[in-house]
Amino acid sequence: MKVYLLACIMTLSPTCSLQAQDPVFSQPFLSPVYLNPAATGAGDYDLRFSAIYRRQWWSLPSQISYSAVSVDKYMPSLHGGFGLLGTHSSEGYLKKTGIYGSYAYTICSGTLSPAENGDVPRWFASGGLQFGFVQRRIDYSKLVFADQLDADGIIPGSVSAADKAINSGKWYPDFAAGLFFNYNWNDNNRLLLGGSAHHINRPDESLTNSADSFRSQLPVRWTGNAMYTYTNPEQTWSYSLAGIVYTQAKQHSLQVGTEITQNEYDISLGLWYRGGINFRNYDVFTVTLSINLAGRSGDGYKVRAGAAHDAPIGQNRYSYTTGSSELGFVWDQSTYDQEAGHACKPRINSKSACPIR
Repeated sequence: MKVYLLACIMTLSPTCSLQAQDPVFSQPFLSPVYLNPAATGAGDYDLRFSAIYRRQWWSLPSQISYSAVSVDKYMPSLHGGFGLLGTHSSEGYLKKTGIYGSYAYTICSGTLSPAENGDVPRWFASGGLQFGFVQRRIDYSKLVFADQLDADGIIPGSVSAADKAINSGKWYPDFAAGLFFNYNWNDNNRLLLGGSAHHINRPDESLTNSADSFRSQLPVRWTGNAMYTYTNPEQTWSYSLAGIVYTQAKQHSLQVGTEITQNEYDISLGLWYRGGINFRNYDVFTVTLSINLAGRSGDGYKVRAGAAHDAPIGQNRYSYTTGSSELGFVWDQSTYDQEAGHACKPRINSKSACPIR
């Protein structure tokens, strides 16, 4: 039997109260537009393509997976960027697909470097909005109903007469907004702060029309993040300390850790903890590795790939789940004359967050 009948009944029952939670990635800065719409247009150069895939709990047959793909473009004349984001999740027999558009506007402290500007710190602030449509559906090919069973098990070729969920496959609108603020007090120290709110309109994800459908409203996901980056004066290495807090309904989680980068080869190694915000219910430790595959500063393009693996240390032990894995990819490309300079162009990634010229 592909899934227990009870699971199906709970999914379709109008009295069942379920509060869905958004997936989170262990390498959020490899998919920055998913993390916060204010990151739109904030790649190393003006055109960026990113993709990330997460496979949850390898040893479980449910094949839970999440993915996000985005493309965004900075427009110097508009002091902001436009972007498109596509998301997909597969949780057994539940599938979810989203398509979003986003816009971010950036202001900054000026066009001069800190030294040329009397050592006044450079900063930028970006605000973003996101609007999209989402579809949530049931994959009935992975469900077995009571009228498809007999004493010997599943009846070959049987088709259930059970009514299908009326709202399965329905598209609904979804809104998000976010802010980023970056502060550079010299060439070696940077601080990035951000916050976002997803599902502002509280969309109804119910699969049936019922008086209790309000119980299926998707809760707002609040996200706050902070990242401090230090680069040594010789520019040979740098490190980042970062933390991200997610709050959605009664679920509160925290991701904290550090990433060290060897700048000459542009290789970064990170160690992270993600779990309950009170540190009582431990979840996972994560190891991340990202490598710059092509392009260096000034080349006008850059290709970066990252991998991560989560090792559960809480209730879902590693021996039971064999952990979760991620693969991420970011391609940045310059489409304008780099010599022209765009001092208010923001840059938000795992290594740095600063205006570049």
